[in-house]
Amino acid sequence: MNKLRIGILSTAGIARKNWLAIFHSGNCIVTAVASRNLERSRQFIAECQAKTPFANPPVPLGSYEELIASQNVDAIYLPLPTGLRQEWVLRAASSGKHVICEKPCALSAAELQEMIATCQNNRVQFMDGVMFMHNQRLAQVREVLDDGKSVGPVRRISSAFSFYVGEDFFRKSIRVNGRLEPTGCLGDPAGIASGSRFGR
Repeated sequence: MNKLRIGILSTAGIARKNWLAIFHSGNCIVTAVASRNLERSRQFIAECQAKTPFANPPVPLGSYEELIASQNVDAIYLPLPTGLRQEWVLRAASSGKHVICEKPCALSAAELQEMIATCQNNRVQFMDGVMFMHNQRLAQVREVLDDGKSVGPVRRISSAFSFYVGEDFFRKSIRVNGRLEPTGCLGDPAGIASGSRFGR
C-alpha cells in the first residue's frame, strides 16, 4: 500500500501528538519537518524519532517554502498559530498539497471559505484538526442523552474549563501575541491544555 507522505510545517508542541497519530494510522508517514530554523527541525525529528521512530527518518528542512515545494510530501499538517494559517494553507493548496489544518482554521468565515475554495480549485483535500466527530465518545453521549431514562430531559448544559498556566505563560506563550494569535486562548484551547508552544 502506498502511504500518504505528510510534511509537518512548524515544530509546534501539538505536532508531537500528531506525529504519534500519523505513526499509528497505518496508512501515513512523516517524510519531512520544516522550521524557520534548520537546527530546530533536526532537534524535533530526533526527539520524536527517539520515542516513535519511522523506518525512514523524516528530512529536516530550514524553511516552510522548502516543505511546500518538496516532491517527497503529499500532504501538509499545519499547526501554525491562527493568525498565520490562511497564508500557508493557500500556499500549500496552490502547490498541489493536501492540507490538514489545526483548529480553528481561520479568523473568519470569509477566510475559511477562501481556504476551502483554493483547495477545491487545486483538487486537494482540506481537513481541519477537530477530532471530536471522529471519536465514538460523542455518539455514546448522544445515546445516553436520547435514551429517555439515563439522564432525563435535558434543559440546560453548562461547562467550564480552566487550568494553571505557570509562571512563564505571559513571557513564552504565543497566545499573548495578538499578531500571531488574534483570538487569544480561543485560538487553540487544546494546545494550551497540552502545554504546546509555537515552534519556529
